[in-house]
Amino acid sequence: MDNRLTQDALIEDALNSQSLAPMPRNITVDVMARIQKDTRPALITWNDFALSLVIALCIGALFFAVQNLPPVMLAKFRIQGILLYQDFLVNMRWLIPATFFGLAALLSAMTIPYLRKQLTN
Repeated sequence: MDNRLTQDALIEDALNSQSLAPMPRNITVDVMARIQKDTRPALITWNDFALSLVIALCIGALFFAVQNLPPVMLAKFRIQGILLYQDFLVNMRWLIPATFFGLAALLSAMTIPYLRKQLTN
């Protein structure tokens, strides 16, 4: 480790002790010739169009399916929704802390690759 620090110090000293060469007059022309201007990306790509088409078709199919359900099935869905709501109310004492701790664990796990990358640098 100390050997690396002394090498870095020697390199820095050598760079600082050398005089700077004069800049060529045509440097800006050469540099600007090497810069490639990227074309502006398209606002909407074919992937965006395909994804929006699939989502629109799914929403349309869901709407069509809901419109054609028998009334008995709609009543059963309504009953199940009421039971689910009551289940949330009854189990709220442990459900909300468990959800928050689970979310905290997920977010903590997502930071592990970032921390590993920071430690290797």
